Amino acid sequence: MKNIKKFPYLFSLLSFLTINFSSCEKDDPIDERSVTAIVNDWILENMEIYYFWNEDIPSKTDKSLHPVNYFSSLLYKSEDRFSWIQEDFTELLDLLSGIEMEAGYNYSLGRISEGSSDLIGVINYIKPNSPASQTDLKRGDIFSAINGTRITLSNYGSLLDALSSPHTLGIVDDWESGGFDLQRDIRLSVTRYEENPIFLDTIYNIAGNKIGYLVYNFFAEDNGDNSMSYAKELNDLFGKFKTAGINELILDLRYNGGGALTTSAELSSMISNRNKTEVFCIMQYNKIVDEALKKEEGANYNKIYFADNIGQNIPVNKLTGLNRIFVITSQRTASASEVLINGLKAYMEVILIGDVTYGKNVGSITIYEENKEKQKTNKWGMQPIVVKIANAEGFSGFGNGFKPDVENFEDLPFLPLGDVNEDLLQAALIKMGAMQAPASLRANNENTFIPVFSSMDRTPVRRNTYISHPDFIMIENP
Repeated sequence: MKNIKKFPYLFSLLSFLTINFSSCEKDDPIDERSVTAIVNDWILENMEIYYFWNEDIPSKTDKSLHPVNYFSSLLYKSEDRFSWIQEDFTELLDLLSGIEMEAGYNYSLGRISEGSSDLIGVINYIKPNSPASQTDLKRGDIFSAINGTRITLSNYGSLLDALSSPHTLGIVDDWESGGFDLQRDIRLSVTRYEENPIFLDTIYNIAGNKIGYLVYNFFAEDNGDNSMSYAKELNDLFGKFKTAGINELILDLRYNGGGALTTSAELSSMISNRNKTEVFCIMQYNKIVDEALKKEEGANYNKIYFADNIGQNIPVNKLTGLNRIFVITSQRTASASEVLINGLKAYMEVILIGDVTYGKNVGSITIYEENKEKQKTNKWGMQPIVVKIANAEGFSGFGNGFKPDVENFEDLPFLPLGDVNEDLLQAALIKMGAMQAPASLRANNENTFIPVFSSMDRTPVRRNTYISHPDFIMIENP
């Protein structure tokens, strides 16, 4: 190893660290090689250094392959189901900050019966101030067609491509009678939408308890403008919880696929009242990165600590009276969400309500070419897995997800988020002891809606996490 130098970076953990750095590409004249060869050289050089399983990269590779296929050929597929590559890194950076061309609704696709190939879509929530919020579309609405075409297992992939452009959804109003083909169309425009991760917060006064409830849909410090606006808003919210004197907290992460590890550590600090001397999580790298970081930053280089401040000088509002937290989960609860769950389990009781989480105990870095001239040839961005994540007790064994303490599902018809009779919130309140179980629960035995796809699955970015850090080690191949 040689020529180790510092470079600003942004880790994307929980399942993804985001790191910005310049290429280690050799200075061969561009006109002497094809663009494909240039990009693939860049891919291999960086993968050999940073990839968690770099020792398992094949010794011989075919650089004539398209970059997507070439990147795939380097992966350690028996362990790695997360690394990916994207043709335009600028789109990737927007997605990490919650910015996307969309109509502004989160949805799931699924089947009502095992034997059917027909799918229906269910609206999970409508994003505020989006094109969808200007229509009568609402949580729980069911659609069976996109642009007039019935959705099936064989065509849904191509139909979903239309959702980033103006489109129609065929809404089913009489679905309970089985009439999924009886529709009315809702027309939706799209925009470059900036989603705020704080979707809903409230305080319930039930049976002498003050219960804070937060629906938090991804981890982000801001929209990419370095203002820390989302982190500050989250901190203000916990200031409100603290002033109100809440003695229980329900954190709803059912639609949270990850985000910034920095924010995950900050939120965990707000919940647990831990401080910057206590370890939130521990990261394990390959030998090259491990040795370089240890040499540059010292023995504690791989530890992420709880936070006392947002940025440099905004004190974190910490709840002091909690010894447990209730977390609502789903199969899409991933990455930074799971890191939060795992990190808190080392310090307090974490009670999970819902479904088994996604199962992502590894992180990646977003690598792209920063040199403006070289970007004319190479605009690719890639996110190879570079790290495995453990909590302060060294536990990282959640690769198959966390099993819930109370298994429960959202069942049709969906009630509004925040309604105390909504399936998962009701289950949390019952487990807490704040409510008694009704004579019959709507969804405590079986999930009659069988999910096969979610809008969160359209890009791996929504199952990622990233952390801010003052420095990163750039390592040039010897």
